[in-house]
Amino acid sequence: MYNLAMLDDNTGFCQVIQCFLSNYFNISTFTDTRIFLEKMESAQYDLVLVDLSIIPNSEVKIKNGCELIEYLKRELKSPPLLVLFTGWISSNSGEEGRKICPLADGYLAKDCGIEEILQEINRLLASQTH
Repeated sequence: MYNLAMLDDNTGFCQVIQCFLSNYFNISTFTDTRIFLEKMESAQYDLVLVDLSIIPNSEVKIKNGCELIEYLKRELKSPPLLVLFTGWISSNSGEEGRKICPLADGYLAKDCGIEEILQEINRLLASQTH
């Protein structure tokens, strides 16, 4: 079973996504950037959903999810798939997502349906195994 993580400062949203995705994946959710980064040092995730609006981390000078994705790509020897998961893009708009965060491996709009979220995660994971 794939291991996923999600970083979003909205606890309720994390709970909803975790409840749904736990039927298909091992998923850990985080609302605190510092705790998430500590966990990334020891945990192995296949895919991480990162909200654009996160609690900044002054220790590593990360102000938003895009900067976090850039940091993880730079610092981790073998980073997981990193997906920008935000309300700042329209459903299915990879073009908008690339403008915001060109280093992300995928883009998901928070207003897309739960089934669409599952399909995109499965598509990304399948692309990694080929």
